[in-house]
Amino acid sequence: MRPVSVAAADFHGSAGFYLRVGIIGLATLCLFGLLALRLWSLEVVRGPHFALAAQRQTFRLIDLPAPRGQIVDAKGRVLAGTRGGLAVSVDSSVLGIIDQHGRWWPTHQGRMLLRRLSDLSGIPTARFIQRIRHSEFKSPYSSAVVLPRITRDLGFFLDEHAREFPGIRVVALPERNYPSASIGGEFLGLLGEISPSQLAAHTHPGLRAGAIVGQSGAEAAYDRLLNGGLDKARVVVDAQGRPIGPARVVRVARPASGLQLTIDLRLQRVAEKAIQDGIALAHANGHYDAHSGAAVVMNPRDGSVYALASYPRFNQARAATDPEYLRTLLNPNDPRRLLVNRATQGVYPTGSTFKPIVAEAGLASGLISPYSTLACTSTYTVGNHVFHNVEAHVDANLTLPQALSISCDTWFYRLGSLFYYEQEKGHLYMQDWARRLGVGHPTGLDVPGEAPGLVPTPAWLKRTFKQPGDRIWYEGYSVNLAVGQGQLAITPLQLAVAYSTLANGGTVVRPHVGKAVLNSSGQIVRELRFPARRHVRLTDASTIRDGLIAGAHSGTSGAVFGSFPIQVAGKTGTAEAPPGSDHSWYASWAPAYNPKLVVVVMIEHGGFGAEAAAPAAKEIYSAFFGVKAK
Repeated sequence: MRPVSVAAADFHGSAGFYLRVGIIGLATLCLFGLLALRLWSLEVVRGPHFALAAQRQTFRLIDLPAPRGQIVDAKGRVLAGTRGGLAVSVDSSVLGIIDQHGRWWPTHQGRMLLRRLSDLSGIPTARFIQRIRHSEFKSPYSSAVVLPRITRDLGFFLDEHAREFPGIRVVALPERNYPSASIGGEFLGLLGEISPSQLAAHTHPGLRAGAIVGQSGAEAAYDRLLNGGLDKARVVVDAQGRPIGPARVVRVARPASGLQLTIDLRLQRVAEKAIQDGIALAHANGHYDAHSGAAVVMNPRDGSVYALASYPRFNQARAATDPEYLRTLLNPNDPRRLLVNRATQGVYPTGSTFKPIVAEAGLASGLISPYSTLACTSTYTVGNHVFHNVEAHVDANLTLPQALSISCDTWFYRLGSLFYYEQEKGHLYMQDWARRLGVGHPTGLDVPGEAPGLVPTPAWLKRTFKQPGDRIWYEGYSVNLAVGQGQLAITPLQLAVAYSTLANGGTVVRPHVGKAVLNSSGQIVRELRFPARRHVRLTDASTIRDGLIAGAHSGTSGAVFGSFPIQVAGKTGTAEAPPGSDHSWYASWAPAYNPKLVVVVMIEHGGFGAEAAAPAAKEIYSAFFGVKAK
C-alpha cells in the first residue's frame, strides 16, 4: 500500500537532524547511567550501612542493673551481698498510651489491671502510674518496675493467673541483702538511684539515669569497685518505635569486684552492745537523758578500724527494702538523727580525755618537764572567775603522771594559763599540737561524711564573732581548753587517732575500713594501702603513758580496770554539756607497752567517765583479748 500522504522535509535527512537525535540519545543514556550508578552505590557500596540502620530501627537497647559486689568483714563474713529478688514489672505499651506531649496515660483496661494489682499489694494505683511515667522518662523501652519487692506468695499468685494480668509480669532483679541485718550501718552506707547532680558531675562514668549507686559509707567510697554497671538487653519495636516483644540480654556486664573491710563483725556487735550497756549504766546512776553514744575500736599502728559503732542506728537492711522507712531516715526534722554517725560526725567537748594532748604540748614546748610540779588545789581563780576541781578538798604539788592519774583539773588550769602567756607572745602550742596529733580536722577516713571538728584559736574567734568583746581571747579560754572544754568540738574518731599517735610513738595514722579488693570468687586480688598522714616527734611520751596506766589501774578508772589482767593505759573524761548531764568519755589503748588496740567510747549525757564509758570500753577489751568480764 502506498501512504495516503507523506510529510517530508529536507531537514529530516540532514546531518543536523542526526546530530540532534544523537545528542538526545546520549543524554538519555547518561541519565540512565547515572541512575544505575546511584542504584549500584546504594545497593552495593552503602548497602551494609543501610541494612544495619534498618536493622537498628527494628530494636532498641535498654539497660538492666547488674549485681553489686559483696562486702565482707576481716574474717570473710558477708556484711552486704546480692541476691535475686522478686519484683513486678509492667509493659507500658500494653497498659497505656503516650500522648502528643510524651506523657504516659493508662487505658481503661490498663487502669483496671493496675487497680487489681493495687488491691493485691496495698500500693495505691496513683503510685504505679507515677513509677511507670518515671520509667518512661529514664528508659522508654524497658519494662517499668512498679513493685520493686514482693512476697513469694504474691509472685506465685501472679504467675498462676498470668492470663488475667496481660502486660504484668513477675521478674527477678538483683537486690542488696544484709545477712547481719542492721549491723554496720555506720560504715556500709546506703544505696540509691543516681541523682541529676551526680550525673552532671560525671562522678559515675558510664552510668545513666536510673542506675543504683552508693550514696554513703563504703558503698559510696568504693562504688567503682562494687558497681557491676549495666547489662544490655535488646527489645524489638515496630515502625512507630513501640515494643512488640520481650527484652533479651545481649551483653552481660563485667563481674563486680568485692570489698573486704577491716571491720570485725564480732567486735562490732560487742561495741554496739557496749554502748547500750553504757547508756543503761548512765540511767542507773540517774542520768536519764542519756540516749546515744559512739565507740571507735582501731589498730593504733596502721589505722585499721575494727569497729565503728553509733547508737541509735538505722537499719540499712530495712532501708533497702522499705521506701517509707528510707523516707523517714532522710527527713531532716527527725529528732532521732539516725543517719548521723556519732563516731565520725558527732562533735563534742571531750573533757579530761583531752589532757594527754595538752600534756604533750606542754612537754614539747618546754613549759613543763616529766619532773615538773604544779599545785593541785580545790579552786583556781582567773580574774573574777573561780574554776573548781572535781575533788573539793585537795591541796598538793603533783607531777604530770600524778595529775593525769587523778585527773586534777586545777593542775591543768595552771598549765592552761602558761599556754595563754605563750600565746600572748604568738605561740599557739596547745592548739598546734592538738592539730598535729589529729584533732580539729578530718582524719582522712576512707568513707565520706566526716565532720571537721574544731580546735578554737584567736583567729577563729575573729572570723566567727562580730561583737568586739566576743573577738578577744581571754585567759579563761585557754584554761577551759586545757581540760577539754569551751569551744572545743571533736569527734570520737579524731580522739582515737590522737591516742593512737601517743600509743605508737608519733605516727599519725589514717583510719580506714577498706582492707582489700576481691574478685568475683571472693579471693584477694589487691591489698588497699593507707599511708600515715604524718610523723611527729613526741617528747617524753612515756611520762604520759605512765600517768594513763596509773589512772586506769589505781586512779579515776581504777574501779573498772584495777583487776583487769591486760594492762590498759586510759583516761576518763567528763565533759560539761548543759542543759543536760555531762558527756561520759573513755579513751585508751592496750596493752600499755605493746599497743594492739585503741578504744574510745562516748556516752552522750552519761555522767562521769568512769560511770558509763569506762565499763563499756572494758566490755570491748574483754571481747578482743578473750578475757572474761567481771
